[in-house]
Amino acid sequence: MIDEETLRAKFAERMGSQAIFMISHVGHLMAKKANRELTRLGFTIQIEQFPVLFVTYFAGDELLSQQDIANMLQKDKSGIQRSIRTLERDGFLRVVSDSVDRRKNLIKLTPAGKMIIEKAIQTTEMLDQQVMSQLSQEERDAFLTTTRKIIALIDN
Repeated sequence: MIDEETLRAKFAERMGSQAIFMISHVGHLMAKKANRELTRLGFTIQIEQFPVLFVTYFAGDELLSQQDIANMLQKDKSGIQRSIRTLERDGFLRVVSDSVDRRKNLIKLTPAGKMIIEKAIQTTEMLDQQVMSQLSQEERDAFLTTTRKIIALIDN
């Protein structure tokens, strides 16, 4: 049976220089760190649920449909529906029927949702600062420039 250290070494040797795996790994580690911090602060929500809350938060007073949120996040509607149900159950969102089209559900951020997003923004800014402060200004600039370029290349 192969031990974990040997397996990690083999993976790193073959896949460790591929951007897709490196970016995915960094994202996973950052999310894991954020979830630990949110739990430590007493939140029951996970970082993976935040995009739905962020979209509704930044939409302001405009109510978005589940499809609008799915389109903005480039996710399938069923996955967004599951997140919305969980967030509604936990009191962070409210689902209301559209007065024009009763088949359409609109999503409204609750005061608790607004509070948790504002706290989440503070938490993610703190975590980002913890990581980025370990890099020189030149490294931070290069990281952000390169990451934005990769996003632009992939998003076309």
